[in-house]
Amino acid sequence: EAIGMKTRDERYDRLAYEFIKVSITAYSLTAILGGLLLFSLILFYPHLFQYLSSIFKESMFYYALIFFLESATLYIYYYGWHWLQGGFRKWIHLTLGLVLNAVGTTLMFLANAWLTFMMSPAGVDLAGVFSGDIWGAIHNHLWNPINLHRVVANVAFGGSIVGAYAAFKFLSATSAAEKAHYDWMGYTANFIAISALLPLPFAGYYLAAEIY
Repeated sequence: EAIGMKTRDERYDRLAYEFIKVSITAYSLTAILGGLLLFSLILFYPHLFQYLSSIFKESMFYYALIFFLESATLYIYYYGWHWLQGGFRKWIHLTLGLVLNAVGTTLMFLANAWLTFMMSPAGVDLAGVFSGDIWGAIHNHLWNPINLHRVVANVAFGGSIVGAYAAFKFLSATSAAEKAHYDWMGYTANFIAISALLPLPFAGYYLAAEIY
């Protein structure tokens, strides 16, 4: 979207719009699966959930707030796309997109803290009793490696999903102009995916070294 604003090339704006159209579908699916996982965790592992909640209750509260903020920003960004066009409105729309990325990344970092605590607990004694140091529990040995790995992997995965979408739309396109657009979209998405895929093993080695 930023490239489209700078070059005044509508192709980039259309490309960005289709990227977010794919993302909003994935977001809905993720929210459903996340809700099912939470329900399963409470139902089948109540003691584990209670223990994690006793340590991370504050971050879980902020996670819920940020999740609603992300949802609101996403829907305004997507459904307000055509309304927030031209001049100052376009800058507002682009800012919403940047906020959406920042909020989503923050959500992932919070969830990563709970994940990595279960693999490399910190801020607790040998009996698992919490010391009260919430930052110590969040900033455990695997938190930064997982953060790096997931950021890079999500870019690679997102690019691949959009590439698959573009391939499907290319095959079902009926006009030469549509085929040309989706061919270019697939190329761009694959460029993003491969650009992130190349450094991904090194992020994996960093994570493996910290686990070791």
